[in-house]
Amino acid sequence: MTLKIAIDLDNTVFNTAIMIRDICTRNGVDFDLLTSYDPYQCVPKHVADAIMGAFDSVELRDMPVLHKRIPETLNMIMARPDTDVYFITERPIATADMDIGQLKRAEIKCDKNQVVNYKPKIDALRNYEINLCFDDSPLVVADCLTNNIDIVMISNKDTPYNHHLRGRVEHYPDLITALTRRGIIRE
Repeated sequence: MTLKIAIDLDNTVFNTAIMIRDICTRNGVDFDLLTSYDPYQCVPKHVADAIMGAFDSVELRDMPVLHKRIPETLNMIMARPDTDVYFITERPIATADMDIGQLKRAEIKCDKNQVVNYKPKIDALRNYEINLCFDDSPLVVADCLTNNIDIVMISNKDTPYNHHLRGRVEHYPDLITALTRRGIIRE
């Protein structure tokens, strides 16, 4: 059986918290206020608009990976014949071409069939028959639990919006740790 893995991009592969923190700082808003996955619920509208608009900007395209081993590790996993990896995201504005470009700039080898920008994400996870999902979104975690999709939540200091789920779902501070603990890679 082929293992089909879905990996989110923002705050799972790429450190978009840097971009959000910078936008908040430029606008005099405390980043720690982002305790909701929806910025419109925790910062003024003009700041939330700036955050959402940044997902279609140079700022997003230049975000670093969260862990320096991510490109090498994902390329190794994607080379396995028994594993299919999909990058499934719900970026508000970005297109699949932007997402592919960002992955390739990070030296993650992927093709257009592996990158899906779709909302709601749960529909893409079901359509691609995903066995295991790595994501930071509390909404995606809830949808995966409801739909019996194995989910591992990425939860760290920059994802306060999902800390309330830590006791209810398997979670790790970064993708490399999660892949290691799940036995997909070895340290």
